[in-house]
This record gives sequence, C-alpha cells and structure tokens, in this order.
Amino acid sequence: MTKDKPHYYVQNPARDDRTRLARVIDILLALLLVWLLAALTVRVLPLAPVLSGTLTVLVLALGTWLVVWYHRHKNKTLHQHRDIWYSARKCRENLKEMASPGDFAVLVKELMEAILPATGFKVLAPGGDSTIDLTGYIRNRKVGVMCVNSGPDDLKITAGKMQKFYTEVKQAGFDSGIVFTSGSFTDETRRFVRRMRGQVRIHLVDGHAVLRMAKRANHPVFPDEKWRDEKESRISGYEMALSIKENIMFSRGKALSFVFLGIIFIIISALQGGFIGTVYLAIGVINLFVGLSGLILSYLRKHEMLMDWL
Repeated sequence: MTKDKPHYYVQNPARDDRTRLARVIDILLALLLVWLLAALTVRVLPLAPVLSGTLTVLVLALGTWLVVWYHRHKNKTLHQHRDIWYSARKCRENLKEMASPGDFAVLVKELMEAILPATGFKVLAPGGDSTIDLTGYIRNRKVGVMCVNSGPDDLKITAGKMQKFYTEVKQAGFDSGIVFTSGSFTDETRRFVRRMRGQVRIHLVDGHAVLRMAKRANHPVFPDEKWRDEKESRISGYEMALSIKENIMFSRGKALSFVFLGIIFIIISALQGGFIGTVYLAIGVINLFVGLSGLILSYLRKHEMLMDWL
C-alpha cells in the first residue's frame, strides 16, 4: 500500500543522477562499515572461539540484512514520492483547466462524499453575491461550503472574502463552514479564522489538501502517473571508473568513510602479524589513498567554476 504523506504533494522529490554502479558502491561502503564495526565489537567481547565465530556470522548477517533493507526502503519511498508528486502536478494542471467555478464545486462535492461522512450535499445555482456553493450535512451538522478554484493565477483567498463567507454562514444558521480552494489562504485569512473559533467554526482546505483528497478518493482528476525512469544502458570500463569517482567526489562523507576504513585497517595490521597483517595493511593503504583522493576531488569540484574562469 502506498503511503500518503503531506510533503509528497508539496516538496520536490530528491534527484539521484548517479549511475547504477555508483549506487551499488554506496551500498558496499555501508556494508563494509557495518561489517567492520560488527567484527571489531565481537572481537573485543571475552567469548570462547566457537561462540565468537558463531556470533560473528550472525551479527554480519543481521548487519547485511539491515543495510539492504534500509536501501530498499529508501528507494521504494523515493519512487513513491516521485510518483505522487508527478501525479499531483498533473492534477494541478487539470484543476487549472476547469472551465467554470461550478465544475470545481461539483468536484468538491464528489470528494467530500467519497472521503467524509457527508450526506445530502447539493450544488447551489450561482447567482447574486452569495459565497456559499454547497450545502449539506456532515455527522448531522448542517454545513455551508465555499469553493474557489484559484485558476492559472493561483490567487489567494483574502480575509475580506473570508469575512463575507463567515457572515453569510452565521446568518443562514449553519453549524459550521468549509472553504475549499485549489490555491491557498493569506496569513491574515488564517488569523481571522482562528479568532472566530469560539463562534461558528470555519475549516480551511487548501490546494494541497484537495490533492490528497483526490488521491485518496481515486478521483479521475488525480491521474495515476509514473515517474519516467531513464533507460538502462551498458557501462564501459571507462564509465565504470567515472562512476566510482563520482560516488566519492560528490560526497565528502563517502570520502571520509574511505579514510576511516583505511585508518582502521592499518591499525588492525599493526596488531596482526604475518601474511594477515600484510593484507590488512594493503587494504588500509588502498582505502586511505582512495579517501584522500576523494577529499581532494570534492574540494576541487567545489571551486571548479573559479578554476575554469582562471
């Protein structure tokens, strides 16, 4: 089931322009850190050799599962965010293309009937200076609704218009009022509504909330669009080397991870002897070299525009 979070409709989804290989290297770096910390932790504990070996295998397996699960969950959440955001953008375009205010009022009526315990709602015929577009009942409470489609200009609802709606709702004897808009409300409007809470209650539903309601109601105005992924292509050896470099140079954190790993392996090599110590030393030197190179590359990239100008 797709999670429905408010920021999916508002905040642009994160971009990840790295190649697939660069993302795999990201996972491998996390695995190396987890494995190293797990192995060092088990080694420090005063355990029997057999128990220590068994515990090491279990801890490494658990760490691997956690890293893989985290990255899978992160990617799934990112894809959901992208799909909902892209669909919400299409929905906004559909709202802006509505021909008349009555069409938006009909949409609001359909959304309320699909999401809320709403009964007996009807669209009022436009005419005069009335600001009420819908009337009906929610949990046996008589409700008046104003529907404002902001259109291409994304106009905000002002306090003056809200005060007119509030006065009309109060005089008509409604228990509460609801204002739906595909746009937003001014700060003065929200302050006015907060001041009136002790009297007739007014509820505000802005454009982002309308999008969420349309999504939850599976309304056709909110299309089920999918984020368009880039086509996969074969990676040459040169592109593979660039992928490794970009994974490091775009993040100082990853470069520091290599440096940290290098220092840890060199320390372990000093505590070990013979061939094993030589292997640890070689791995440590390689990681230290890669990490320091990544730090230098990230620093140069930060100032590359200045370097190009020179």
